[in-house]
Amino acid sequence: LGAMRCKAEVKKREREILEIFYDKCGGDSWKNSENWLSQGIDICHWYGIGCNEEGSVDSILLGNNNLAGKTPRELFELKDLKWLWLYSNPIDFSFQGIGEASSLTSLLLDATGLTSLDGVGQAYQLVELQARFNRLTGPIPDDLTHLVNLESLSLADNDLKGPIPNFSRLHRLKNLRLGNNKLSGELPSFASNNKLHTVDLSENRITGEIPSNFLASLPTDEAVYIDLAKNQIEGEVPSELDRFNKMTIYLKDNFITGVHTDLCDEQDWNDGDVGKYQCAAILCPPGTYAPGRGRQSKSSQCLDCDQAKFYGQSECVLRKNSASKNGLLFTVFITMSVCIGMLV
Repeated sequence: LGAMRCKAEVKKREREILEIFYDKCGGDSWKNSENWLSQGIDICHWYGIGCNEEGSVDSILLGNNNLAGKTPRELFELKDLKWLWLYSNPIDFSFQGIGEASSLTSLLLDATGLTSLDGVGQAYQLVELQARFNRLTGPIPDDLTHLVNLESLSLADNDLKGPIPNFSRLHRLKNLRLGNNKLSGELPSFASNNKLHTVDLSENRITGEIPSNFLASLPTDEAVYIDLAKNQIEGEVPSELDRFNKMTIYLKDNFITGVHTDLCDEQDWNDGDVGKYQCAAILCPPGTYAPGRGRQSKSSQCLDCDQAKFYGQSECVLRKNSASKNGLLFTVFITMSVCIGMLV
């Protein structure tokens, strides 16, 4: 009898929390609010709400449903909540108190207008965090490096700046997508992330060379996806990458000066293109370009271009690496020379 009374109290509180959520996030204007607030209908049958075998709320799946307003902290009191999907809604979401949601593993906040990750370090139980297409600025918070259960992290398409944090503690991390930001600094090796098979850092300001120990602890039979396109990466694509049997690798529009020949006979790389077109299927050589792709494939060819000085150009233009050390020293020398000339 006591257990039944306790279960009834939990159910009552869960209903109260969902009613608060409905009120705070403009439930009357939702695209679909079927059964919400209806008397006599179990909350497990409200649109977007899922429950476990015990009848407790374990999922709120209300993506793209015209939610608006500040999500209440009370949501984190739902002890069995595993999936909270609120993507594509103009909401004001805060991570404060998220540590109370002790079962929460999947949090999808893409395109919500999110401006801050403050408090995300409390979400130690998270396995999946997506916050793409938002208004995140400044550096990636170190708090994320404490989420040791993370398997998938996506913060692409924001305005994040600064270096990529040290994710070496995240031994379960499989997918890392940070593309289309303004991240800078040298490319990490991710050498201790032995499950990380997907890395998208495209369209940032990452410098330096691809480390020879890049993804060194990942099993060689793992299918690997790497997108480092449109950065400021220099040097040669290292031979050590040939340990991977199957890889998709995008490197266009960097300042790469070579592709090691050991990589040019990898039959299963880039969907079999490397097996057919060798090195050019990784990057078109200097003196050529491939419109929009920077490499040869079934649908693109490396075309002649005298202006193309680097490997993997997707446009026939003269590109200059202002981020390189040599370029920087040259700029400093010229500036000093001009200043001395003015003094003389």
